[in-house]
Amino acid sequence: MSKAFIATGIVALSLILSSWLPYLNPGKWWLSGFAGLFFPIVFLINLVYLVYWLIRKKPYWGLSLAGILLSCRALLVTFGHHPAGHAATPQRGSFTLMTFNSSSMGLKKYVEDSAIKQSIYTTLASATPDILCMQEFYTNSGPDHTDHLNAIKEKLHYPYHYFTCDKTRWNTWQYGIVLFSKYPIVSACHIPCGHSDVGSGSSILQADIKINEHTIRIFTAQLQSYMFRHKDYAALQGETSQAKGLAARMKNTFGKRSAQAEQLAALIKESPYPGIVCGDFNDVPVSYTYNTISPNLQDAFLEQGWGIGRTLSFLAPTLRIDYILTQSPFHVNGFSSFPHKGFEHFPIMASLSL
Repeated sequence: MSKAFIATGIVALSLILSSWLPYLNPGKWWLSGFAGLFFPIVFLINLVYLVYWLIRKKPYWGLSLAGILLSCRALLVTFGHHPAGHAATPQRGSFTLMTFNSSSMGLKKYVEDSAIKQSIYTTLASATPDILCMQEFYTNSGPDHTDHLNAIKEKLHYPYHYFTCDKTRWNTWQYGIVLFSKYPIVSACHIPCGHSDVGSGSSILQADIKINEHTIRIFTAQLQSYMFRHKDYAALQGETSQAKGLAARMKNTFGKRSAQAEQLAALIKESPYPGIVCGDFNDVPVSYTYNTISPNLQDAFLEQGWGIGRTLSFLAPTLRIDYILTQSPFHVNGFSSFPHKGFEHFPIMASLSL
């Protein structure tokens, strides 16, 4: 058995494992939590092997092809296949919904970054979503600070909103998840789902909204984050010797996030109204998180998007971790991403109709 055959087989097997291991709950089988992160990379390596062996006219290409065929489902949820897809723009009989992890509105070490703050407001004003869901939202009614809650309401003309206010510091520094709407909010609440030091990640925001003669239910959340700090990113890049501790923290996060995904999936299933779930899942499409939440839901990016759909601006270009998922009564008319410089997460927006 040649070394070339063994190497090709290992790559093909790695691709299959990265596709199927994420169906296992990482709270019990922690390796499954890591597997999907490597899928796009292993897929590209496998594809290179396939092309190489076809050019060389060697039979090893069959191993590479088998790996791709057995990973089709993961492939379909990773890449958007609509190069001519429509952008999310206002249309007659439809509404637009945006989800955006605002990373505390540009607040860094309790100091506002005015450039990022201005870029956020410019982006929101340009997109003008009818419904705006924001995670890691920060607002401050104290002097010499920005009351983002009221500023967005007034500048972007949102008559309705609901804010979870999951954490308050020094009386006026407030953090959580917020939903702004140009349509009436019939009822809203926040459902506890865990604990986060930064507020977001502690609850799921649920809101029933009246759009013309229809009532829809929206869930928006930020699922459990790894809570990486600057030194952790250095470890991921091999610059320090703390990778072992980092892996342990990731393993602990897998269990918490999988439980939140199951809770969110149950809420969607029980909804008496057509449902939309959006937000920062902190996980890739090839993951237990996505596999748990997405069954019987449409992924707005997959319906109208093209390419890898990156929503996290750092670490790797393959990280799509922010989503808009809808139940079947909705039709996805368009999808847009806003990859602006300085944003940690890129806002995404869908045009939807019933």
